[in-house]
Amino acid sequence: MAQKTLPQRGPVSIFTRDHSIKLFLLCFAVWLHAASSLLAATTLPSAIREFGGGNLIGWAFALYLLGSIFAGSSTGTLMRYCSLRMSLGLAALLYLIGSLICAVAPDMNVVLAGRLCQGIGGGYLVALAYVAIRQWFTPDVLPKVMALISAVWSMSAFAGPLVGGTFATFGNWRLAYVAAVVQAAIFVVLALTTAPMLMQKERAEPGSIPVMTLALICLSVLSVAFAGAEVHGLHSLLLCGLGVALFAAALKRDSKVVGIRLFPSKPLNIRHRVGAGLVLILTASISSMSFMVYGPIMLETLHEITPLAAGYIIAFESVGWGGAAIFVAWINPSNEARLIQLGTACLLGSLLGFALTMGSGPVWLIVALAGIQGTGFGMMWAFIVNRITEAARAAEANETSSAIPTMQQIGFAFGAAAAGIVANTFGFGEDVSALAAQSAAFWIFAAFVPFAVIACVAGWRLAR
Repeated sequence: MAQKTLPQRGPVSIFTRDHSIKLFLLCFAVWLHAASSLLAATTLPSAIREFGGGNLIGWAFALYLLGSIFAGSSTGTLMRYCSLRMSLGLAALLYLIGSLICAVAPDMNVVLAGRLCQGIGGGYLVALAYVAIRQWFTPDVLPKVMALISAVWSMSAFAGPLVGGTFATFGNWRLAYVAAVVQAAIFVVLALTTAPMLMQKERAEPGSIPVMTLALICLSVLSVAFAGAEVHGLHSLLLCGLGVALFAAALKRDSKVVGIRLFPSKPLNIRHRVGAGLVLILTASISSMSFMVYGPIMLETLHEITPLAAGYIIAFESVGWGGAAIFVAWINPSNEARLIQLGTACLLGSLLGFALTMGSGPVWLIVALAGIQGTGFGMMWAFIVNRITEAARAAEANETSSAIPTMQQIGFAFGAAAAGIVANTFGFGEDVSALAAQSAAFWIFAAFVPFAVIACVAGWRLAR
């Protein structure tokens, strides 16, 4: 009997009429968060020249990241009370309010309030986007959707500093936040009118917020940030020590929680692959943040380049990350250990290079170092994530996966706060003078070399 031939299934397209509006909303949500997280890099130098507050630069990044951490951890609770459509609208409204506060801010303290609100709204947008991916798309199209989201993230991370730099150079830095307000308003309308309506049973599983753990993490970052707002010897040293103690307490508290946890057990034990990977993510994130926070104002003050040019230089790090990530995707898996080791070496080398060149130049070498730092992350990131998740205990698979972005955000927040300590120690104040920038140019990068060394050790351990 002749066998019946089954029809061959062609490649599944995600760009159907049914998927188009969903994809647009998801990409729009990711765009808002990723662009805004870097928008401050090229707008804050102009804001400081207008009303001072140079000693609070690190706070603008740390508070945004803390808001994102809180939002990501409380998304399940938000979904308990609101549909996905309403949750997206509320998240964008928070983002809109934060952007509006920044746009009309009369001083740096108000900018900080706006950045915190922006961070909460942006954090919810990204977390809800991943909830929506699971709800709106079938498994056969998920890889293509994730690839599209990753591409949009890279584009927006590249565009954020450029948009901010363009407004600061040719117009007014506040207009960059006005543009964010307009985009958020459009998203609110689209989310509330076009996002698919789901039945109650299709909503994401609600979760509870690990309130105490989150509170301890936030207090630990704020303690380091307070240590840098006004540097006073023993007082600042004690606050830094308190920050470390509070973070250790947060990890200990999390290990005893029954139910939803932020981290797997022993998350910083470098003797195990999961711990080595998370230590690498934490320390690499801490050590790389000084360039993002202080690179633009250093370049504008010491090398007299425009905010737009500074935006291009900052964005070049994203180009290096994205380009390297695409290239290594075709590399033989047997080479992933070497790429992790090489990536950490690039991070350490770029940090040393920034320390030696930021004060005197040449600018082209600073640009190259920005690309090297991004390339280091891009060549190793996918393999770090892969090794961590493969080594996770079966009972802790979810905690391990979610701990990767959480630890990265915590590292960025600590890095921004600690960079403020170094900068303010060497003379950054309400106004940033060329003398203060020159004094801080070496140490604002050299001070983080120990973290990069730890990242190298953890990377070599993970690669074994």
